[in-house]
Amino acid sequence: MELPAETANLPRLLEFAGERIRTEGFDEETAVKLELAVEEILANIISYAYPGKKGAIELTVGENDMRGFVIEIGDSGIPFDPLSVPEADTRSPLEERKIGGLGIFFMRKVVDVAYYRYENGKNILTLTMYRLRSPRF
Repeated sequence: MELPAETANLPRLLEFAGERIRTEGFDEETAVKLELAVEEILANIISYAYPGKKGAIELTVGENDMRGFVIEIGDSGIPFDPLSVPEADTRSPLEERKIGGLGIFFMRKVVDVAYYRYENGKNILTLTMYRLRSPRF
């Protein structure tokens, strides 16, 4: 799915990802966490990838050759590797912490593998889950 990177399109993007996440047989807790991680990444792209201009978000969801469940999120905005952001401080008192970074921190904790690449003018973030799923019969 490809849509303009606008807040109004966030529900459609999340519905697209959520439907596929739920058909993969993840338990409810894992599905909710994975959906929230995707929402955080999409919201960051909408907010920061295209300052002063319009752009799009590309979202691909499904299984890969390694039997992992993959979510690939792409944009042509400012080059930005979310995996290069230092891990958020979760130990200091709230009033001493820097604002931001918790969405990326959460995404890292939820998925099994996160991989970033910048290719052909696009940021591409690939999230992979290998966790147990219900057997398919």
